[in-house]
Amino acid sequence: MPPAGVPPPDPAPTIDPERVLRDARAKFVAGFPRQIEQIERLFRADPGGGELRQLVHRMAGFGGTIGLPGVSAAAGVLEAILADEPGAAAARAAALVGDLRDAFARDLATPPAWMHEPDGAADGALTVLVVEDDPDQAGVLAGLLGIAGHRAVTVRSGDDALGAAREAAPDVVLLDVELPGLDGYSVCRLLKADPALAPVPVIFMTTRARLDERLAGLTLGADEYLTKPVDVRELLLRLRLVAARGRAAAGDAASRPRR
Repeated sequence: MPPAGVPPPDPAPTIDPERVLRDARAKFVAGFPRQIEQIERLFRADPGGGELRQLVHRMAGFGGTIGLPGVSAAAGVLEAILADEPGAAAARAAALVGDLRDAFARDLATPPAWMHEPDGAADGALTVLVVEDDPDQAGVLAGLLGIAGHRAVTVRSGDDALGAAREAAPDVVLLDVELPGLDGYSVCRLLKADPALAPVPVIFMTTRARLDERLAGLTLGADEYLTKPVDVRELLLRLRLVAARGRAAAGDAASRPRR
């Protein structure tokens, strides 16, 4: 209680998950023309450079999350060509950028139907640790989870993931692969090596879609490997399924007689 005469502190602001999604989409839409101009400039200046690949990579991974699946798909095609044949991408720059613009227009004409119904009863609510270095993507994921009735704890680097997992005691870990510090594969390995954290299900969520990368993640003990952009309904369903499996496995382990 504050001393007499001192007004109480303002209550912490309430986060509206739907507002997070709307704001993230609006920010992306408003910035899309500038991003296209930047892509065109980089095609002219440095078509094989990392800045162009990074910009396209983020567009491919984030667009679908905020209801722009066509942009994600077109950016994914461009990203693959840049990775394998940057010269061919430069030769086709005008057509590839045109595909992005066309996809953007189609996505705007068919806005997403965001999920507004809670994901099950209150006793089905999950604590989800989101390990994602992109603040926009982390915010949107937290918003989606909040709309579905879950609690999200977010960290921005692999180095912080283990400490956050020990403190938050999550039901599920959503883990990106490309992180500052420890990458996602290393984080998963350390989680599964810790007896207290090993039962916690891990879902990789990344733009890395090659079979060898998926197998690497699953070999390390991950329960699921989802490729961005992830459909919201699929993500929420998989969260419920892996959490239920994790709880069942923990219950079986606790019921076994100790030798």
